[in-house]
Formats: sequence, structure tokens, C-alpha cells
Amino acid sequence: MQRFMDLYKEFTSFEGSLFKYSLSFSFLLALAPSLIIIVMLFKYNLLPIDIIINFIMSFQPYASSEETITTIIQFFLERQYNLVSFIITLCVSFYLASRIVFSFLLISASHEEVDVPKWAIRIKSIILFILFLAMLVGCVTVGTFLKEYLPLVSSGLMLLLFTMMYRALSFRKRNWSFGILGAIFTTLMILCLASLFITIINHFTSYQDVYGPLASLVTLLLAIYLISCIIYFGYCLNIVFEEDYGKEYRLPLKYDKFFALCTRITEMVEKRVIKKKK
Repeated sequence: MQRFMDLYKEFTSFEGSLFKYSLSFSFLLALAPSLIIIVMLFKYNLLPIDIIINFIMSFQPYASSEETITTIIQFFLERQYNLVSFIITLCVSFYLASRIVFSFLLISASHEEVDVPKWAIRIKSIILFILFLAMLVGCVTVGTFLKEYLPLVSSGLMLLLFTMMYRALSFRKRNWSFGILGAIFTTLMILCLASLFITIINHFTSYQDVYGPLASLVTLLLAIYLISCIIYFGYCLNIVFEEDYGKEYRLPLKYDKFFALCTRITEMVEKRVIKKKK
């Protein structure tokens, strides 16, 4: 019973509430850059673009949204980028989209009492985002070749992806089972959300009547917030149901040599700045 009380406190805490809003904002901020990255990667028909449209439409209950989404994607597909502009756009998009991972790493560092320079966390967030994006593209590729078993395959791939994500977001060395519980919950809830979201919006709300042409945008914002809550609740499940809950500071730090180097560099820079001021 105490575990569930701790879970409730973690999820509804002041920091947790702020983080859910922060994660939602980061998702929203990263939406356009992520779309640009994905469309660029699929530009040369590496994967059918219909997969992206169908996935986005699973969270959009209004048929009119499909035309808008298709138009946006086709706009990026038809653009001709030279090498320099492509690299610049890709780098800026990666930086903005990686804020999702960065915001998650900040709360993970706070919970695990990890004191490292923020710029080191920023570097880690960019690296992790690139890895997550590569895994996402890989998962979509596998799903494309196994269309007949897509529901089962997508569930398994999501479970694997979220498990690796939760483990990567921790700064401490955890046991082998860390991340599985939260990944199972997150996978099941997102699958349920994708299945029930359209039905709930169409039958139990009147967004189309109230907001008119803005209904799709309001629905998208609601979906982003719900997904953020689900992902954060999965994170809370992982940390609360661990034996080391509340004692994470005792666990050894992952990549301790890298963070030690970053700390030394920060201290050296601060000392030089102080000397110049004197």
C-alpha cells in the first residue's frame, strides 16, 4: 500500500506537475522539427509515407485533418534541399526536438541527486535523441515488412523502445529489470489511447461545435498532454517499485568518467572567469 501512496505522491507532486506541463510543451516544440526530420528521412521513399499519415490520424478524430496533414507532409517532400541547407535544417531540428529528452533528464537528475553540469546533460540529451530516432525509424521499418502482424509487432517494438528509453534516462546503474514495468504500462496505455481516443472525442465531447476549425489543434494538444502524463506515470512506476527507491544516490553513476571530465572543465572555466573579474 505504501508503494501506491509513494506513486501517487510522485505523480501529483509539485515537481511532477510542472514536469508534465514541461514535457507537453517540449513535445509541442519538437513536433514540427521531428516531422521535418522524419519526412526528410522518408523523402527518397525509404518507407511508405502513408504510415506516418495513418499514425498521426489515429489521434485525429476529424476527417478534415487528414487533408491538412497530407498537405504539410507533401510540402516538405516536394522541397529541394541542397547539402548545406539540409545539414543546417537537420542540426537545428535535432537540437529543438532533443528538448524532450533534455527535460526528462533534468527531472531524472534531480530525483537521483546527480550533480553534473547542465551542458553535459544537454550533450547526453542530443545523443539519446539521435539514438531514439534511429530506433524509431528501425521499428517503423520492421513494422513495414511485417504488416500482417502489425498490432503484435508494434506492441513488442513499443515495449522494447520504452524499456530502453527508461533505462537510458537514468543516470544510475540499475538492475536488469529496471524500466520493464513502466514500459509495459506505457505501451498498453498508448495503445488504448490510440484505439479509444477518437471514439471518446467523437461521442463524448463537442470540440468540433465549440472550436470549429481549431478542433483538430485542440485535440492534438489534448493528445500530447495525455501521452506526456502516460510516459511520466510509467517513469514513476519504475522508480517507486525499485528496491533502491529514495536511496538512488547510493547507486554508482553511469558514464562517471565522462561526467567527471565535464565537471572538471566547468570548474576550470569558472576559475578563469573569476580570475578575469579580479
